[in-house]
Amino acid sequence: MEASLVFIAVDVDDNSFHGCGFNRVTGEVREFVCRPSAGHLVKKLEVFRQGGFTVRVCYEATYLGYSLQRALAKAGYDCAVIAPSMIPDRVGKRVKTDRLDCRKMAEYFANGQLTAVHVPSLEDEMVRDLVRARKFLSQQMTALKIFILSTCRRTGIHYHEGENIDRHYWTKQHRNWLEQKIGEQKNRAQVINLTLLMQQLGQVEERVEMYDAEIGEFAQNEAYRERVKALRCYRGIETLTAMTLVTELGDIRRFGHPRQLCSYAGMELVEYSSGGHERRYRMSKMGNRHVRTSVVEACQLASLMPKVGKALKVRRNGASAKCVEIADRCMKRLYQKSQRLLRKGKMANKVKVACAREMLCFVWESLQVARG
Repeated sequence: MEASLVFIAVDVDDNSFHGCGFNRVTGEVREFVCRPSAGHLVKKLEVFRQGGFTVRVCYEATYLGYSLQRALAKAGYDCAVIAPSMIPDRVGKRVKTDRLDCRKMAEYFANGQLTAVHVPSLEDEMVRDLVRARKFLSQQMTALKIFILSTCRRTGIHYHEGENIDRHYWTKQHRNWLEQKIGEQKNRAQVINLTLLMQQLGQVEERVEMYDAEIGEFAQNEAYRERVKALRCYRGIETLTAMTLVTELGDIRRFGHPRQLCSYAGMELVEYSSGGHERRYRMSKMGNRHVRTSVVEACQLASLMPKVGKALKVRRNGASAKCVEIADRCMKRLYQKSQRLLRKGKMANKVKVACAREMLCFVWESLQVARG
């Protein structure tokens, strides 16, 4: 049985797929190259299957995402997507080629030294991409606002002069003031530039609002409703953040302990302790940045006195008493932790990150309850 099992690693590339099959019992190695498509790869794998071998395939997570895995699974092959950051590194090896990479991966795969990532369902992945696209547009909108303000400052249009010194940017009053100032400019190129930039900003803002509406509708689907409802009980978590966490984490039961969830988000501490000396540094950031960013942003108010405001009361309508109790516990715990760290003189941003790591553990508990 073992002798008929072949572990195949594929190094995917735009130009070609390099593959290497490794038999752990006999030590036999068979390499191949094919065109960069699932159909041509399946033809190469059929050669192994026709030779009486059972085939297990893996490839490193790349721009292809899970599309290749789904295509191979549809063709009847057991395929795993490997986490790139968890692939062991051979010290002293200074030669790197696609052929050597796939051969190394095949040996590691056969010996169980590679870590496979979770493959979500196609529906979950599409909703996750919807949420990520909204984040991408939001970042574009922020960059566009900064560019408009910089352009205005270079051309002598400064909102924080005179009576507007303490007022905020991009309020309704600021937009009206900016439109008035643009209309007063005499340089035609300047007027055209700022007018087109403002129109572009309005279009991006409209698209973001459309994304928000669609994400809100998906949050009401049966697949997400209970989990979103459980997360909206937290102070600092609205529908968008809840959907980000739900779609990025998937089935929470794959994390047996909150510590595993923190590691998945890249929020575990970097440690280098030796010889009786304990040294702990910053968080590793070797994980899902979307989860990490969401919980850090949700902890902006962690240092404030625990309080259930009107908006939070509305969000908690219909939620289970257990989820509300977990969220209240989290709010009190984060307040105590933030106050303790601030009294020690810790920087505010470091305190928020520490609270975010703590909140993620409570999120794990809430999602466990929501899944039943």
